[in-house]
Amino acid sequence: MEHIARQFGKSLDADDFESTKSLLSPDCQYYIGKETLIGPEAICHSYESNMLEGRKKLDQLVWGDSQIEPINEQQFYVHFTDYLTHKGLKYTHRCQQRVSINKKGQIEQIEHIENKEEQQKLNDFYKKVGLL
Repeated sequence: MEHIARQFGKSLDADDFESTKSLLSPDCQYYIGKETLIGPEAICHSYESNMLEGRKKLDQLVWGDSQIEPINEQQFYVHFTDYLTHKGLKYTHRCQQRVSINKKGQIEQIEHIENKEEQQKLNDFYKKVGLL
């Protein structure tokens, strides 16, 4: 199942949302903050909107190569690295999501892992460059 998690990370690294959709179960749930999105369309729309919004407001937004960390045979952490540049300042943002894969090899749950320290550093960067 690790190859499914790896494909998920790589598809998001490449903004290949059609491939991402194909990896999600029809009733996949994505927990992000207090919000829950259900289904491949809603989930991938959220990923794509986030990408478009970031690229619109920043001078440069580049995704790094995601890394996979097994939790057990059906759950994995996907570690993402984002490289942000705005007004000559650079910031590297790291976040992770936990994916759960069902017996059919489909991702049935995605949980964005809240990291208050990383979020604070991101907010500080946005303030420094005038975006917050």
